Amino acid sequence: MNTAQKSPDFFLFDEVRPTAPDIVFKSECPPDKKVKVEDLFKFSRGRGDLHVSVVTAGLALFFFVFFWTQTGWGDRNLPDEFGAYLAHQFGLYEIDGRVTRFGRILKQSWVAPMMCLLVLMPAALWNLRSSFKEHKWRKRFLLPTSAHFELTKYAAALEFVTYFIGYTLLLPLFGYLLSTLLIGTLLPWRLGYRGRIWLVRSFLTSFAIVIAFRALLQIKTPGSIWLYDQLPTTLRSFMLTYF
Repeated sequence: MNTAQKSPDFFLFDEVRPTAPDIVFKSECPPDKKVKVEDLFKFSRGRGDLHVSVVTAGLALFFFVFFWTQTGWGDRNLPDEFGAYLAHQFGLYEIDGRVTRFGRILKQSWVAPMMCLLVLMPAALWNLRSSFKEHKWRKRFLLPTSAHFELTKYAAALEFVTYFIGYTLLLPLFGYLLSTLLIGTLLPWRLGYRGRIWLVRSFLTSFAIVIAFRALLQIKTPGSIWLYDQLPTTLRSFMLTYF
């Protein structure tokens, strides 16, 4: 059987499969703004990593200092021995004639912050150490150490943070349906997917997300929505229940 007469399904590689030369995808996103999938799983320290690591370590230290006064740690009624206190919290030790149910310690306000600090503090200090070594290595070999490029990238990320903050502010005004459709079509358009097909895909995907999370899973949304309050009672109840 001649290769030219074979069905395209028989070809194993795209380079030998006949394609229409007129159908070419062109993104309107500039090349320097595109995100490569392979780079998402590649970690490399940049010029400004030391500065970011210092800020992260400072935040960890800030949380550590205020942990003792803001989490209820100082208001605990501790017995004379801390080991006895922990045993009492886990239901292994009796104090004042009563035994605490197992797991009560997990419900106290200071437990979750302490668990976060136990991870955040060592990670921040270890990252600061590695960043400092990288900074010294760059200075030794006269490589750039300016943080301007990295800091501009972090600042650019604030644009998308603003989008999601706006999304949360729109929910009590326009509801989950309209707000999700708006953000779901705006973000792909901002990333360069501005063709008619991409807008339709974004719209349908956003609508499917609303159906899945609101109509099927019944996630909670604000009970009072300004737009829905302007609708007739029956339609308002329907929109609050499913959208």
